[in-house]
Amino acid sequence: MTKTFFKALAAIALLALSACTQDEINQFLNDGKEIPATSITLDVPLDAELKVGETLTITAKVEPENTTDKVEWVSLYPEIASVENGVVTGLKEGIASIEAKAGKVMASCRIVVRKADDGGGNGGSDKAVERISVDPAVTKITIGADGILTAIITPEDAKADIKWVSDNTQVVTVEKTSDRQAKITGVSVGTTKVLAMVGDMMAFSEVTVERDGGSGGGGSSTINSASVDPSFVALGLGQEQVVSLIMDPEDAEVTIYWESQASYVAKVQMVSKTQAKITGVGVGQTVVTVHAGDLTANCQVSVTDSDNSVPVESVTLDRHELTLSVNQQYQFTATVLPENASNKNVVWASSANSAKLYISSTGQLTALQPCEATITVRCQANPMIYDTCQVTVTGGSSDPGEEVVDLGLPSGLKWRGWNVGASKPEEYGNYYAWAETSTKSKYTGGNYKWGPVDYGDGMKLYTKYETKLGGDKKSVLEPEDDAASVNLGNGWRTPTFKEFKELRESCTWTWTKRNGVNGMQVTGPNGKSIFLPAAGVFRSSLENQGTYGSYWASTLSGVEGMADAVDFISGDKSIAAIAREYGLSVRPVKD
Repeated sequence: MTKTFFKALAAIALLALSACTQDEINQFLNDGKEIPATSITLDVPLDAELKVGETLTITAKVEPENTTDKVEWVSLYPEIASVENGVVTGLKEGIASIEAKAGKVMASCRIVVRKADDGGGNGGSDKAVERISVDPAVTKITIGADGILTAIITPEDAKADIKWVSDNTQVVTVEKTSDRQAKITGVSVGTTKVLAMVGDMMAFSEVTVERDGGSGGGGSSTINSASVDPSFVALGLGQEQVVSLIMDPEDAEVTIYWESQASYVAKVQMVSKTQAKITGVGVGQTVVTVHAGDLTANCQVSVTDSDNSVPVESVTLDRHELTLSVNQQYQFTATVLPENASNKNVVWASSANSAKLYISSTGQLTALQPCEATITVRCQANPMIYDTCQVTVTGGSSDPGEEVVDLGLPSGLKWRGWNVGASKPEEYGNYYAWAETSTKSKYTGGNYKWGPVDYGDGMKLYTKYETKLGGDKKSVLEPEDDAASVNLGNGWRTPTFKEFKELRESCTWTWTKRNGVNGMQVTGPNGKSIFLPAAGVFRSSLENQGTYGSYWASTLSGVEGMADAVDFISGDKSIAAIAREYGLSVRPVKD
């Protein structure tokens, strides 16, 4: 046969192969034989970053090139980052692990997803807040309906940790939904304030909750006049009277709400579109005002103590000493005697700045900053009758920190107040590779104590804690390899994956500072707290100290070469799988 004939055959073969997939071409070149992959590497560092909404393309290099094994991509935390054919998409702030598998070999990397506008995790500028307001300043919702409040900060790019509080959760509840916004929900008919607090500054929105359809169309004012009938009301303590709004025209569709200038004398409650009920609650005089569109009308109210009224004799609080952690709340109960007293209303007050300790008109206490204060409840009918409670607000465990902290967890597990190698809660302490008990100048696969042995046929086995066939089948740290047990003794050990899961699900996690150190304050069901400093991760050098924290669990993750850990950054916390040769913090526990 001629060379021209063989060239023609080659050309025909190339044309046929051009219409095939790479796997089909490999099968053709391999004469149908299966060629297993022996290694796989990714063209990204072990830790990569992208912002929410961004994508990152990862290429997997598989050896040998003619392998018949297909590359499969998996995200261990698909809610944080998704992956398809090597294209990773950031979905929400957090840390995800991306795996590429080909046959029996696997490679992985961590993806740190940050906010789309945070410039790499700073959460805003370092500018101080000069002013705060809430938009809208006055709003109305119906029972069961939601609304949105927005905090307006000056300057706009100032760094602000805004706290939202409802003055009366029986009327309106509030839930923070983003850095600057909160969702309010109507619970019952009434008017109250929802406050936005940052530092020592405060602003509020006055929220009125109505029955569905009770407020009119909510359009702009189209009325010519407004008045209240009757324009003067005289009441005894506990007595009620319904007053009416008279409008021209009477069927105008306008926004209507009522308020009392002295709610401790008379309170007002909207009962229909044009009617409200006034109740005498304290001796004195006040004005009830109705807002109808752009117009207002007033009713003068006088409340007197009738001859047959029953005077108040005492008021008693359910607590006289109370300790709370920052962000914790407590609902006081005040008992007024006698039971048939004519006016059993009470007034609440705090000796502390409301930006530190806020007490609502219903006796709900919210701890905002560490402080000590006296909460006083007084009888409205006789302010000389009162009771007090001494309140202490802590930022977590008291300095220098409790060594053994009972958080009130369902399991009864106790957590240590600081890391291995630290002497107080905000100290970073030491870094350890998983199953190692001493520190090093760097933490790499090359100096890992239990590093894998490469058998040259694609099989790698760790010399200890290896669950694959041929390994020792150990997946939980033994005491002699536990940094907490070896360095501390006295029953301390590294927590398991399950115990970290309990800490995540049973406690409140709050990103904060302790003595200038960033970290997570973890508050248990009983109000006690521990502080986990954002100590970063140690590899060839120490990385991300102050930005995020990573703490070892005592269990392998099930992913080759990785162990369980808890990761956190300012906006998220998650259980992660981390390469066991990395240097992480250890926070001990004991039974």
